[in-house]
Formats: sequence, C-alpha cells, structure tokens
Amino acid sequence: MKKTLILVVDRDDDFGAKGSVKTPVIGIDACAEAATALGVADPEDSDTNALYAAMNIYREMEKDGEPAGSFEVALICGDQKVGYKSDGKIVDELNEVLDKVNPNRAILVGDGAEDEYVYPIISSRVSIDSVRKVYVKQAPGVEGTFYIIQKTLSDPQKRERFLAPVSWILMLISSIYIAAGLIIADDLSDFFISSTTLFIVFFIGVMLALYSYSVDERLRRAKDKWAERAKRGSVTVIFSIGGLALMAIGVVIGFISLTDYYTTRTLQRLVLFVCNALWPVLFGIILIMGGTLLDRYMNSHVIKYRFITHCLDIVAIGMLLTGAFDFVGSNLDLGSASMTIVLFEIIGGFVLFIAALVLQHIVKEAMGIEEKEGTKDEVL
Repeated sequence: MKKTLILVVDRDDDFGAKGSVKTPVIGIDACAEAATALGVADPEDSDTNALYAAMNIYREMEKDGEPAGSFEVALICGDQKVGYKSDGKIVDELNEVLDKVNPNRAILVGDGAEDEYVYPIISSRVSIDSVRKVYVKQAPGVEGTFYIIQKTLSDPQKRERFLAPVSWILMLISSIYIAAGLIIADDLSDFFISSTTLFIVFFIGVMLALYSYSVDERLRRAKDKWAERAKRGSVTVIFSIGGLALMAIGVVIGFISLTDYYTTRTLQRLVLFVCNALWPVLFGIILIMGGTLLDRYMNSHVIKYRFITHCLDIVAIGMLLTGAFDFVGSNLDLGSASMTIVLFEIIGGFVLFIAALVLQHIVKEAMGIEEKEGTKDEVL
C-alpha cells in the first residue's frame, strides 16, 4: 500500500520562534495544536494558513475513502537565520519524518514564499506528486495594500530582504558620483554645494540600510553586552577605549596635516588626510581585536588563531593603501615617493595577504585532523 505524506515546510521557523512549537510535528492532532499555537501568537502569519490547508487535504482524503494509514500530515521547520543553516535543519527534520512515516510520495503545501528553495530539498528525498500554494485573502483597495506593506516592513527578515538591496543601490550609485565629483573638484565648498542632491540620496540610502538591518536593536543589544562586560571588569572595554582613542588620534593627525600644506584641490586634501590618518586607525582596530582575543582567552582559555590572520589582513590593506596613496601623492605634487618604496609596499601587502591565506589553510587542516582524533579544543 502506497503512503502519502502531506508536508508543510516553514523555512524561517515562525512556528518555533513565535509559537514555541517543537518540530518535527507529525499527525493531524499535533498539527492542529501547532497551528493553534502560531495562530494565537501571530494571527496574520501565512504559515498558519499553510498548515490549515494541509490539514484540510488530510480531511478531504478521509472523506474520499482513502485507506486509514495510507496518508499522514507533518510539519518541519528550518531556522530564523534563513540560508544554509535553516536548510540543514530542514534536511534533518525531513529525514526524521521520512524514517517515521516511510511515505512513497508527498504533497508539498506552502504559502508560496519559499517553495522554490525547499522544493529541490524535498524532491531529492521523496517523490512530490503535488504542490499546493496557499494565498491568504486580503482586503481590496488602497487601504489593504498599505496594510500589507506595513505588515511586511514590520517583519525584520522581510524588511532586510526587500529594503536592504534598495539601500545599497542608492548608496553605491550616489557614492560613485560623489567620488567622481570629489576627484575633479577644485574647491571643497563648491563641491558640497553642487553635490547636495547626491548627499541627500546617499543619506536616504544610509537610513534605509539602518532600518532594514534593524541597527537600533543591534546597538541596544551591543550596549547591554558592553555594560555587562564593564561590570565584570572585562579587558575588552579597556582595549576598546584605547583603540578608539588611537583611531581618534589618527583622525586628528589627518586634519592637522591639512594645515601644513595649503591647497584648494579636494583630491590633494583627501590624499593628505588618508596618508596621515591611516596607520593610527588601523592599529586602533588591531588593538580592539586584541582586547577581544585576550578576554576570550582569560575566560575560556581558547586561542583564536583567526585573530592573527585578521591582523595580517589589516596590515596588508594598510601597506597596499599606503603604496597606492604614495604613488597618487607623488603625481599630485605632494612629495616624491620612490617607485622602489611604492613597489615594496604593494608587493609586501600582497605577500601578507598570501601569508594570511596560507596560515588559515594550515590551521584548518590541523583542526580537521584534531576533530578526527576527537579533540574538542576550539582554536578557530
């Protein structure tokens, strides 16, 4: 006797996050409880309707006289962090359901939002005979449209998915035009006046990015985390203050350097500022990372070797930028930089990048050997 599995997949785990439902859920009664839990927590979530639609198919198969035990309904969920993590969890729960139900075919029920992503995962393990998409009826007219938009933007995941690309496009396009205007500008004040519209577009892009990535909530969590670290006397706080102070010193040095060389050309002023502020800022970043590493080692006696590769990457970036700006500065009458020194800085930057990649590869191979031998010490 062939057995049919009526399957609902919630890729972003709304059932678990909102309704506290433990998945996988198998059986009509258990699915009814899961649908009620999410429906009470968020009555407007379309995943609730998808599960009700699956239960409706189950009831229709009962009415059609299908043999008892020849069909079953189940719910599996992924993870709030949609991507490889959620898909891996879907695979694990799907395998668990298949082991328990042992179906010959499946009916996939969804709200249409993630079907194109989960369909290959399901079809690679069980034959899908039918796909049903559930669309929730909405109020017609402009008010209904504004309501849908409002509910979409209130969801952090949907907000990041739809608004973040728009914000990056606005910032990228405006940045290109701003950079081009900055290079050819002869006077900084005239440049800002003529580029007012571009700066407004860039500002709108920044605000959209802050909103789409929920930066306010992330900053609030970071604030609570730093407050906790400060209470327990974490060295991270001290190193971070020192790093920020060093970065501020670099910025001040960059501005002071502008007074030592009079020029009205915007590009010359920019090159002067970067050349003098670059290394204090980079060393400030390394100091902050060093504090995090030391705090981690003091609390868990774990050495994060990735810190070394990141430091090499930062120094490599500094050398490449130094070489590039020395070359540009020599062509802008800001001093004569020897081509030997410029080549040494650029080649040295590439060598450090390669060294960081090789070190990371060696450490990963060593970790792979240790994992096979049963070592649980975390070094990455």
